[in-house]
Amino acid sequence: MHLSDSVADIINNGAFIWPAEWVERFLILNNLAPPVLSNNIDIVKWRDIYDAKCDYSIQQVWEYIRPRANKVPWFSVVWFSQCIPRHAFILWLLMGERLKTQDKLKAWEIRQGDIIICSLCNLIPDSHEHTFFSCPFASQVWSLVLTHMDFPISSHNWKDFMLLVCPFAKRNIARIVIIKLLFAATVYFVWQERNRRVFKKGKQSPVQVFESIYSTVRLKLMSFRWRSTANSLRLKSDWKIS
Repeated sequence: MHLSDSVADIINNGAFIWPAEWVERFLILNNLAPPVLSNNIDIVKWRDIYDAKCDYSIQQVWEYIRPRANKVPWFSVVWFSQCIPRHAFILWLLMGERLKTQDKLKAWEIRQGDIIICSLCNLIPDSHEHTFFSCPFASQVWSLVLTHMDFPISSHNWKDFMLLVCPFAKRNIARIVIIKLLFAATVYFVWQERNRRVFKKGKQSPVQVFESIYSTVRLKLMSFRWRSTANSLRLKSDWKIS
């Protein structure tokens, strides 16, 4: 058989002529009844999840075969129309605790002597909870970020943060969007700094990391179409956006 073969090419005397190795591997082929041939041009169709025939597309196939689960409560905190994709991706990994921190490497049975302490504070092995929120270095970064977040939270615990933000995360207003942008950017740049120290042996101060967070979020905000409201004008002034 060749990729250029049509349905008619694999039917002979009203029966399929499948390659022998196909029949041995896919027994269901023995039960397929050949179609009634016509002179019409062959077209590709897809039978969707409702058993209806429709035009084939990769998107429809993916929607059919992809794994599905209930939407997590923090979905709108991570994924929203104004998010910065690379920041959202790292935040998504954090939410699922899928980043390669020391608490995950334990499952690989590395020797105790091989455990690397947190490269940000050099105190204890890093973990999702420690690296981003409990680490003294990360706490200093969060202290600077919270001064621009315009949100009533003093805790550096991400679970406390999520409990407060999730109920408002779907609201498409500037204040909430800024909070989500800052949260994702902080996680992203703290992780970048952690990797810089582990792999490149360079380091930045908490202030320098905060400056990267601030400038990146500010650049994103400059691309927004702002409404002419008192709150919008105040936020633009706070972020020095003309």
